[in-house]
Amino acid sequence: MNSEFKVLEKDERSYLVAEPFEKLGVINGFSRRLGGVSSGKISGLNFGFRVGDDSDAVLENYRLLAEDLGFDIRRGVCARQMHTDNIRIVTENDCGKGIFQQESDIRDTDGLITNQRGIALIIFSADCVPLLFYDPIKQVVAASHAGWRGTVLRIAGKTVRILMDEYGADPRLMKAGIAPSIGPEAFEVGEEVVDAFREAGFEMSCILKRDADTGKAHIDLWEANRLQLLTEGLSAGNIELAGICTYAHPDEFFSARRLGIKSGRILSGIFLRGSSLFIQ
Repeated sequence: MNSEFKVLEKDERSYLVAEPFEKLGVINGFSRRLGGVSSGKISGLNFGFRVGDDSDAVLENYRLLAEDLGFDIRRGVCARQMHTDNIRIVTENDCGKGIFQQESDIRDTDGLITNQRGIALIIFSADCVPLLFYDPIKQVVAASHAGWRGTVLRIAGKTVRILMDEYGADPRLMKAGIAPSIGPEAFEVGEEVVDAFREAGFEMSCILKRDADTGKAHIDLWEANRLQLLTEGLSAGNIELAGICTYAHPDEFFSARRLGIKSGRILSGIFLRGSSLFIQ
């Protein structure tokens, strides 16, 4: 694990925290599977409502999360992710969407941005790449979900450009975190996926390797997203890569490639401190 990430333990639950964000006063966390009240195939700390889990169990997991990180879950915002490059700027009116307002959640959206304090941006994953962003000067945060389709659509780069265009953020000062997700050794893909990356203009020599024995293609999603951030002007030293493969650690993280589409979901979240945020 990258030394810039630390483990935060709360009872039997466990989270990863990107310390460069935390040192600047930005609360962030990447959940592990450990702990929680979900049971069966998705036992542990599941945050997905649409994977066959009991909704009361999921809500209890959120309550535990809010208690552990010290915020009001009513101010959390989630989207119904669909592997797009759609990004939404969220406001106070969006608080609770995706958690307490599931039928009116933000649909077909894989990126969230806000400069309003106390709003927790939440991204779900189970192998896909969660990305967190923070500009310390403009005081704006973002969270994006990059599966292979979102990566091909360059949602990481698009998130940076919106931060620049809408808030005047300077990419040279931005911090970015690449959370636990499927690693290149585990992400074997078909030739149609290779073609999609090639046609999108990715430097294949940097992200594609083939198994010496099988000839099968493996794509490095971590590097594909990191390269987008570098292209948009982020400093290499401001991009934190957890370097943890969710597929390789099924006891710690949910993995859709191992468990199927109904795998539980881990959570990546970020928010700016605010007086209305903290539990008294």
